[in-house]
Amino acid sequence: MVEIECLLCEKPIKLPKYIDTEDYDGEMVCQECESLLYIKLVKSKVRKYRIEKRGFREFSAEEVVKLFKTMDEKEKELLAEEHKNRKK
Repeated sequence: MVEIECLLCEKPIKLPKYIDTEDYDGEMVCQECESLLYIKLVKSKVRKYRIEKRGFREFSAEEVVKLFKTMDEKEKELLAEEHKNRKK
């Protein structure tokens, strides 16, 4: 089992089950400080490890849906405003 501590808060990071510790090259989020970390694992050993972004937080599915709805609404508002300005 690979044990990793966060580079910022030094708390242990629980690796998600989908991560193949034999060969992983990607990002993960610290559950404590919500920082985005890059890690490369080869044969269950850490080969590269760095901070990508401090205070990063993953969005829940509901938050993502809400964000896209808001974006769609704002896009419609902008298009309506552009259409209104062209008529003038």
